[in-house]
Amino acid sequence: MFNIFSFICICLNSTLYSSSFFFAKLPDEAYAFFNPIVDVMPVIPVLYFSLSLCLASCFKFSIKMKSLFNS
Repeated sequence: MFNIFSFICICLNSTLYSSSFFFAKLPDEAYAFFNPIVDVMPVIPVLYFSLSLCLASCFKFSIKMKSLFNS
């Protein structure tokens, strides 16, 4: 039966081994040419989010400028 004690043990066990999840390594021989791509991949969501904020602010600014010139 699944109880709260086993749930706590599972959570503690997963947090102990989660540090190896963040530092993944590819096998040396077969995938060595993917290493630069793997190094850059964690930054991609940050760049995507900053690009979306920049585009949203640019469009908001252009809509404000159009309303100023049209009135």
